[in-house]
Amino acid sequence: MEFTVNRKVFQEAVQKTLGIVDRKATISVLNNILIKTQNNSIRVVANDREIGMLADYDAQVTKQGEITVAARKLYEMLKEMEDDTICFISNENNWVSIVGAKVQYRIPGLGSDDFPEVREDDDVRYFDLPCKIAREMIEKTFFAASNDDMRPGLNGVYLKKEGSKIEMVATDGHRLAMSTKEIGNSERSEVNVEGIIIPKKGINEIRRLVDDELNSIQFGITKGVCIAKKAAIMLRVSLIDSVYPEYGKVIPKAGGTKIMVDRSKMLHSLRRMSVMSSEMFSGVKIHLSEGKMTLNSINPEIGEANDEIDVFYEGEPMNIGYNVRYLIDAIEVLDEELISFELRSNEGPGVIRSAENDTYLCVVMPIKLGKEQM
Repeated sequence: MEFTVNRKVFQEAVQKTLGIVDRKATISVLNNILIKTQNNSIRVVANDREIGMLADYDAQVTKQGEITVAARKLYEMLKEMEDDTICFISNENNWVSIVGAKVQYRIPGLGSDDFPEVREDDDVRYFDLPCKIAREMIEKTFFAASNDDMRPGLNGVYLKKEGSKIEMVATDGHRLAMSTKEIGNSERSEVNVEGIIIPKKGINEIRRLVDDELNSIQFGITKGVCIAKKAAIMLRVSLIDSVYPEYGKVIPKAGGTKIMVDRSKMLHSLRRMSVMSSEMFSGVKIHLSEGKMTLNSINPEIGEANDEIDVFYEGEPMNIGYNVRYLIDAIEVLDEELISFELRSNEGPGVIRSAENDTYLCVVMPIKLGKEQM
């Protein structure tokens, strides 16, 4: 097997696989990526049995063949080389040479017989989603997904599509983030998705795939798998087989105390409070009075922080506590400068939205703070 390829293109191709390759795999071939030649291109394949990726890239093929090589080590080599093009050669003993003008690496590879196939399905119906919208929706929900192995159904992002309306939701039981978009009518807009749960690792790989704002990505669902396609790259993600909670019941319909606050001022104040945070103490007390919000964070191990910002509020004074990190996560993803923060006493949830549109919301449950903070 032998081919010549643009080094930067090959480097980026290998880099795209690094989030998929299973570093802890007991089967050594799963630490590798498969590289195989085609007529005037090469195909790079990664597979950890839950996520599979294949991508095609232009190359000058001198001799046909296929082999698997260690993904991370190959990436490190390509990153350090300075050549515009490199030559990739494998021999019958599965040794691989990566050759530049002056630099040459030689590493052992493995045969491709035991490498799991990444299947290409021909009968999948796809819908188009602009990369800009996909990335925005993922950014606005991904952070709220759970890491609790005891509740696998929450360890991902829930996606539902009805006509031109698409919705993504994530929750860990303490907070819930939801993004809703109208994606317009197209030839594929009639493709609906009743509701799927894409695991965090899979949604993170999709996020890498939509790293530009100019193109669209195609989504298709088949037999417990989500397929995402963009240009010459295809990603297959095994879905979480679980029933997602009825999240609509968590979103308060009315009854809160709504304030309007400048996003930047609120975010900077919360970050100042987070300086006091530790693994054991992460609370912030919010005290509301007319036109004013006072924030207080006390950590017996570190110290105390206090801050005050102006808000649009007219009403009775109230106190409520939250996890400061949850509030920061919910506000960081907003682009608009004026946000709506709906608070409730008596252990009711807070709701953060943009004051300008209703395409995003984050529900955050309050926490009980010690008497010294209340």
